[in-house]
Amino acid sequence: MGSKVKLAEKLINDSNVVDARNENDTLKLWENYRDQALLWRALALLQIPTTLILAIFACYLWGTRSITLNVPAKPQPGLYLAEEIHDSEFISVATEYINLIASYQPAVARRQFLKAREILKEPMLETFDKDMVGTELKAIENTNRTQLFFVDPTKTQIVRQDNYVTVSMTGERLKLVAGKQLPVMLTKYTVVMTTIPRNTLNPYGIVIENAMVENVQE
Repeated sequence: MGSKVKLAEKLINDSNVVDARNENDTLKLWENYRDQALLWRALALLQIPTTLILAIFACYLWGTRSITLNVPAKPQPGLYLAEEIHDSEFISVATEYINLIASYQPAVARRQFLKAREILKEPMLETFDKDMVGTELKAIENTNRTQLFFVDPTKTQIVRQDNYVTVSMTGERLKLVAGKQLPVMLTKYTVVMTTIPRNTLNPYGIVIENAMVENVQE
């Protein structure tokens, strides 16, 4: 009977879960947990002043910055005064006109001159038909003349007076007559513009009332 009791106790003891970790493993595991806890606490303490500094810096940037937008007036039906239109629009019209009459080849000169004629206003229109279309264009086609005009942007000037805007562009003008190059001339084109009631093809109503060209010296 006693041997059976001992055998039963032995079976019960063998069935228990054996903890394979010894005292040293438990101590190391606890130290690892402690190191991780200290690391996270150090990171948390470091983030507090860092976040505060970044918040103050962001507030400083927000308070000292300003945005300036230069928005041209939107075209609306009716007549717009020159003072209501941005300088860039007048410079764009003057550049288009000068490119059409100052840089050409014999084959396309007539087409360019007629296109430039569309943005002219009396009394400039009558003068253009007489001098440019009637005389200059014929000379270009008869002599097979080619011309190129290179604008110097640093010398572009714009002057406003009442409802008139004057744009002056200076650059080098190169002529080729029958394949022969003539001396390069420093030339100044001056375009005087005003406004008329706008239309679909001319949203700002900018037209050219006068234009002049002259050779200048350095």
